Amino acid sequence: MSLSHRPKKYLGQHFLTDKHILQKIIQSSKLKADDIVIEIGPGQGVLTQLMAPDVKKLICIETDRDLIEPLRSSFGSEAQIIHADFLQWDMSELPDNIKVIGNIPYYISTPIIEKLIANRSKISDVFLTVQLEFGQRLTALKGKEYGSLSCFAQYYADIKVLFKIKNTCFRPSPKVDSCFVHMKFKELNEDLAGNEEALFKMIQTAFGQRRKTIVNSLKGLAAKEKLEEALGALNINFNARPENLTLSNYIDLYKRLML
Repeated sequence: MSLSHRPKKYLGQHFLTDKHILQKIIQSSKLKADDIVIEIGPGQGVLTQLMAPDVKKLICIETDRDLIEPLRSSFGSEAQIIHADFLQWDMSELPDNIKVIGNIPYYISTPIIEKLIANRSKISDVFLTVQLEFGQRLTALKGKEYGSLSCFAQYYADIKVLFKIKNTCFRPSPKVDSCFVHMKFKELNEDLAGNEEALFKMIQTAFGQRRKTIVNSLKGLAAKEKLEEALGALNINFNARPENLTLSNYIDLYKRLML
């Protein structure tokens, strides 16, 4: 496909053009001949071209109308090109054990992660190119990057930043670097089945006032005495701040409070 297509700022388009990084993505994704792969935002098809010959089925979801016909002309029956907004696209009819790969825009990265988690029963692996800061937030265990998003994503998946990608590898070059992330969904905590929404509400409340102690940040959800009793039983310092608690700490705290 011609590289003359002008990237659209309102769609957050930054096309990955570095051949070395594209090959590194293919190698890291470890695609197999029997894989069914969903590509989010194929763009100009440079990654699509590398994947199509090596997988059983490739379904590409592209929101830019101007790219649909060029993609269909380029790939024919090698890839199914669907014109749709991935966030609105129905995944319910997909088979199980699909792999998802894509270079996703920063401004919708969180909704995309949320959708993938909601459809995790269909997905074996997720490989995404995201802005570096977002990847650090997904994988953070402490520090300023660690927050409610970290806990939410890590509750459902084991997540690793596989490698960093310089901003000069994209056209046009974004202002910040990116990274390639792998998500592998895991078995959920059976004790919390059906209560995850309340758990995440507690975590969001805590990080909404992250400069306060955990007791003060959560006092709107439970009485101070109940909070201190639960924290004491878990050997968590009353003066700890939200970022000092691990995801396991939050899960244990929620089980005791059952808000």
